[in-house]
Amino acid sequence: MNYRNRAGSWLAAFVVLAVHFSEHAYGLWFWLFMGLQFLVYPHVVFWRARHAKDPLAAEIQNLLFDNFCFGVWAAVLGFPLWITYTLFICGCINMVAFSAFKGVLQALGAFLAGVLLVFAVVGWHFTLDTSLLVSALSMASLSGYLILFAFDAHRRTVALSETRSKLRQSEAGLQRQIQAIQSLQAQLTEQANRDPLTGLYNRRYLHDSMQREFDRCAREGAPLSLLLIDLDHFKLVNDHHGHSVGDEVLRQVSAILEQETRSSDICCRYGGEEFLLVLPGVDVQAAQERAEHCCNQIAAHPWLVNGQAFAVTLSVGVACTADTRLTPAELIDRADQALFRAKAEGRNRVCLSGPTTLA
Repeated sequence: MNYRNRAGSWLAAFVVLAVHFSEHAYGLWFWLFMGLQFLVYPHVVFWRARHAKDPLAAEIQNLLFDNFCFGVWAAVLGFPLWITYTLFICGCINMVAFSAFKGVLQALGAFLAGVLLVFAVVGWHFTLDTSLLVSALSMASLSGYLILFAFDAHRRTVALSETRSKLRQSEAGLQRQIQAIQSLQAQLTEQANRDPLTGLYNRRYLHDSMQREFDRCAREGAPLSLLLIDLDHFKLVNDHHGHSVGDEVLRQVSAILEQETRSSDICCRYGGEEFLLVLPGVDVQAAQERAEHCCNQIAAHPWLVNGQAFAVTLSVGVACTADTRLTPAELIDRADQALFRAKAEGRNRVCLSGPTTLA
């Protein structure tokens, strides 16, 4: 951007100064230095900035030197009004574009440094007047430069707006990707915590959540009960009817058990044909009633294979933390002992982790 603006505007300045030099019969040396300054110099400083380690810093140095040269030319020519104003204001605009208001002070300082150098070497003189043609050319050059600068500003604004639009679209796309990833993570977590056959929670989920429920009930002073459930003679179902029928039995039993649980309960497949229900806030009597209801629901369910009925019953061991605070492993062990008694006493029954047994 600066290369195009500098090369074009300095070419216009060359035309203005050429007319001014012709009107005042300046010598060959003035023409030579002016040609080097306004025709060759823009390309040299562009090459310098482009090959610098820090192009931005190099370009700011170039702009400061521009203003210094403008001060030299203004003082050498005796400060012709329109030429001086045009050179100075263009230099200020360039510096402001890079350094904001500080750029005005920097441009003024560099311009004055050039003026003072000429004063120190050759003294000063003032030739403020410019011809109508030079004044008109100066005005035209300044107007063209401002229009070109405004055009660049507009183009940068449009480019910035398009970039922001693309960033918003990218951000929206990224948010969608994040949501998709989070959804996928939730699905994977759910799959990792679910038994693939029955859809119930598995032992991994039980291990992660059991202690949390124990701690919560302990804080609230509430009981927590376990129902350890086993399908009676399930091996015979597989042997007589096939494993596909056995799998279907497990799925239907799981669906019935899940229907009987509250949102706060945990229903999981504990083993092959074993299920474990965690009942926070449920005392031993209510847990016993829930176990009996589950047994009745399973026994009353119509179990058919090729039109022939067969029976499915449950044995349930019940344990509760009402009287003593146990660890999850200890409570499961008590429920397992109660389940063992239920099987030993004939199956199709509920046993508590104690002497009480209900048929």
